[in-house]
Amino acid sequence: MQANLLKSFAFMESAALAVLALLGLCYVEIAGTFSRHMIIHIALMTVAAPVLASLLLKLRYSSAKPASISTLFAAITLQAALLMAWHSPLGIGLAMEGHAGALLMQATLLFSALWFWLIVLNQTGEHLWRAVVALLLTGKLFCLIAVLLIFAPRVLYGMTSTNMPMTVELADQQLAGLLMVTVCPITYVLAAIVLISHWFQTLPDSQSDAVAVAENSLWQSR
Repeated sequence: MQANLLKSFAFMESAALAVLALLGLCYVEIAGTFSRHMIIHIALMTVAAPVLASLLLKLRYSSAKPASISTLFAAITLQAALLMAWHSPLGIGLAMEGHAGALLMQATLLFSALWFWLIVLNQTGEHLWRAVVALLLTGKLFCLIAVLLIFAPRVLYGMTSTNMPMTVELADQQLAGLLMVTVCPITYVLAAIVLISHWFQTLPDSQSDAVAVAENSLWQSR
């Protein structure tokens, strides 16, 4: 069952990558420093990380065991903390100062996202509800940040060129939020839907096993 689940995730990530490429192509004329920066880390966190996680799980599937709920909570917390920290004015300023800051940001976000997806895709059977909750919470956080970028009445980060008009800076920020609110929820919500679908598929098997155990106990008591 997990093999089919991973195939479903691979298809979903291909669709997310296509959406990301389409948005980047459509808005290339107004894309500035911030939106290009956003495209990179969206691709790393919502496309590269889950695809890489699914490949790693396929390689070690025979010995993989579902991660504990405490490990899942730690992965959720780390990813959320890094995401909020790097999207604060201080974090964005550090990332935009040079290549070292940008590389540090992208590397830490990729690491946290990879760990998150490894734990999520590792949840199977009766533990799938944990992964669904984790995906929905993470998707909500992405949406909150994206909505703030889209509907803010002014530029939140002074990171673009000083000679660039304010309207273009605001448009660049709004484009970054639009990319985020489009691709990230699609990835996390679709992943949750896939997990729920497979969760429902396992229910008949679980019920059949429970009935078989009850019947065996009844015969043994006689």
